[in-house]
Amino acid sequence: MAVDLKSLAKQIEKRCIQRGDFALSSGKHSTYFYDGKRALLAADLKIDIAIAMLERSEDVKYEVIGGLAIGSVPISESMSVYARMQKGRSINTFYVRDERKQWGNREKTFQAYVGDSPVPVLAGARVMVVDDVVTTGESLRKAIEEIEEAGATVAAVSVIVDRKDPAADKLRDSYDFRPLFEADAGGRLSVARQRSGAPTALTA
Repeated sequence: MAVDLKSLAKQIEKRCIQRGDFALSSGKHSTYFYDGKRALLAADLKIDIAIAMLERSEDVKYEVIGGLAIGSVPISESMSVYARMQKGRSINTFYVRDERKQWGNREKTFQAYVGDSPVPVLAGARVMVVDDVVTTGESLRKAIEEIEEAGATVAAVSVIVDRKDPAADKLRDSYDFRPLFEADAGGRLSVARQRSGAPTALTA
């Protein structure tokens, strides 16, 4: 089932882009605000987004999907469920808390275990890191630090919307970066142009 990305971009822009004067989590100000939850929690869009993200990464070898909570959670869960039900492919998921919990086992990264063994899915895995939007890239960097510390390899990074902030250029250049859409200065979305292959350092 292919997704019409141009049509999806229009739907997401209509529902998720608010225009005005907004303070962003990065501390910057913007003339628009992207609220991805308005699409990710909508029954008629969440599966289209999941399919589009899976299609954009179909040539990437990975076994696990996830990222920083909460932006990554509805994306990775929808991708995993769709892949299992429609493709017969099992993709485990995880998410990283913004801060380590102060109770129980004090975990910061929540993940499935491999079968009945006490081995977490991130150990030695190739991971697709996802998020709803990238501005400065700080949320993605936090998730990547935890992923690599857990012994996993970042196979690629995919987001729904790339705001094209230069602050995230290093992240874009360091990983196989695969956004669905790009936002211009006014918050208008277009289908993202795909770069030819992963960075040299990640092709081995």
